[in-house]
Amino acid sequence: MSERFAERVVLVTGGATGIGAASARAFAREGARVTVVDVNDADGEATAVEIGGRFRHVDVRDEDAVRDAVEEAVRDFGRLDVLLANAGIEWTKRIVDTTLEEWERVIGVNLTGVYLCCRFALMQMVKQGSGAIVVTASPHALMTVPDAGAYAASKGGVLALTKALALEGAPHGVRANALLPGSTDTPMLRREAEASSDPERMVRLWGSAHPIARLCRPEEVAEAALFLASDAASFVTGSALAVEGGLLASLPSGPPVGYTD
Repeated sequence: MSERFAERVVLVTGGATGIGAASARAFAREGARVTVVDVNDADGEATAVEIGGRFRHVDVRDEDAVRDAVEEAVRDFGRLDVLLANAGIEWTKRIVDTTLEEWERVIGVNLTGVYLCCRFALMQMVKQGSGAIVVTASPHALMTVPDAGAYAASKGGVLALTKALALEGAPHGVRANALLPGSTDTPMLRREAEASSDPERMVRLWGSAHPIARLCRPEEVAEAALFLASDAASFVTGSALAVEGGLLASLPSGPPVGYTD
């Protein structure tokens, strides 16, 4: 069995469920020492036990908690080789209906939280002269829908942040790349679907929007994260890897949104 990450130290935020949990399992399978970071204690601890890793309760908006998580990993293992900054929340509401409090919560978790995790990880990686940062962005960073303004803004910021991290890290042997997952079958997606009158139909519609005609599996995104964090991607930095079943390659085939005859 391959152990691409044998003895490497990996921190996965949002690692309790979904893409984060699948990635934590994949890194552990490849020999990494994994710390799962989340606010979901029950699922986070269960994932950590499953993979033989550790769990730490961290709200990624909390600067001190993020700093402590990075410092603990370095204190216990001597280094930090990989950060997967994956923690995020969904948001489906028009901009005109989004309150300032709601906006700040989405930006706080999805963008400021990523910034804090990447900042402290980058500081350590620069010291040791190596490391890989992978962040979870979204196709919404490039194109979006009418009721996802705050979410799209947060993910667009994450994509821009990734490019800045890549430039800062390059002279020090640190790479930074982003993932753009399509609609992925995670608890977060299922929560969004529950807001519709027919959740199962909504899930099918999201899947059919991709040319591959299905939802992405969390494990498929995890494999892309492993690639970007691995030595196989040693000359890849500042990039966005789309794992979206051809979504960004397609134009809508029906009338434009808001069109009336």
